[in-house]
Amino acid sequence: MKTLKQFNKNQSEIESLDEDVRELITEISIGKISTTILVGRLMRLVKGISDKSLQKTLSTLGYMIYTVSLQSKSLVEVDKKLDRILYKQQQQDNDIRQIKNKTNNI
Repeated sequence: MKTLKQFNKNQSEIESLDEDVRELITEISIGKISTTILVGRLMRLVKGISDKSLQKTLSTLGYMIYTVSLQSKSLVEVDKKLDRILYKQQQQDNDIRQIKNKTNNI
């Protein structure tokens, strides 16, 4: 359990981040909580199944869903960043072409 000083330190670090990063952290946190609840309920229901092989299969499936869902938010963010980088690169290529055209015309 965190002490009040540790919590306040972390809170001030989060507040110092820009708005997009704070929203991303909030989305990921909410996703982790909801996925954890879903998997917890699944595991509780799976324990009531008498067939051991089905029980093991469903619990493995639950853990796989949990793992994938935690990664999906970060993958979407990586795709967005890659798109931004590609867009900036295209802009720079266009700027270079314009500069070359101006120098050739002189």
